[in-house]
Amino acid sequence: MSHRVAYIAAGVPLVGSVVLATLAVVERPAFDAIVREDSFLEWGEVLAYGAVVVVSARVAHGGRGFVRVAYALLALAAVLAIGEELSWGQRLFHLTTPETVAAANRQGELNVHNLAATDSATRLVLLAAALFGATLPFLRRPGPFVPPRALVPAFAVVAGYFGIRFAVLPHPTYAQAKFSEWPEFLFAAAVALTALDTLREHSRAQTVRWLPSRIEPHCPANLRSTGAATPSDSSSS
Repeated sequence: MSHRVAYIAAGVPLVGSVVLATLAVVERPAFDAIVREDSFLEWGEVLAYGAVVVVSARVAHGGRGFVRVAYALLALAAVLAIGEELSWGQRLFHLTTPETVAAANRQGELNVHNLAATDSATRLVLLAAALFGATLPFLRRPGPFVPPRALVPAFAVVAGYFGIRFAVLPHPTYAQAKFSEWPEFLFAAAVALTALDTLREHSRAQTVRWLPSRIEPHCPANLRSTGAATPSDSSSS
């Protein structure tokens, strides 16, 4: 990750949180336009998860062992997240929510994460994953499952929001609940950037392994084995 991208990745989550919270208080129509269903925040999250699918699939294809399995599962999880965010195409294809699902769903939509029985579990998973992403870079060296430190603020905002929801806001207002669109977008973007960083490191490692095999035939030992003259042989003759 370049220094410029790192600075942007570290600054946007904090600045964006302050701006969105301010809009919720002083410019409610703008806030509502940003966090409503099918707004650019929701579609940004869908695009971020789409990037997770593509990049994770590439990491899984080129990886080995546990890395391959883990990133294949991450790609599958991202596909499920896209389906959930789009309510499995309900609004795109104008599908009707079955009455039994609509009665149990907070938003009357065709998805699982807004069901009364799974809503808390979904937020708990996001909280746990965000805490993992916010703390692991300080405990472990960079690796396939360790996010770059520049992404710590993004994961910290996600963990902070859902931690507050669990601790002091069990029954949030509309604005407090819809603010979740921002940390949910940050989480998807941070996971996508983590996967992209892993792919770049994996590609770099493959390049390093590839170079010696390309350079080796030109070394003096190999030239002697093939009977070709080396500079030292020429000078001695």
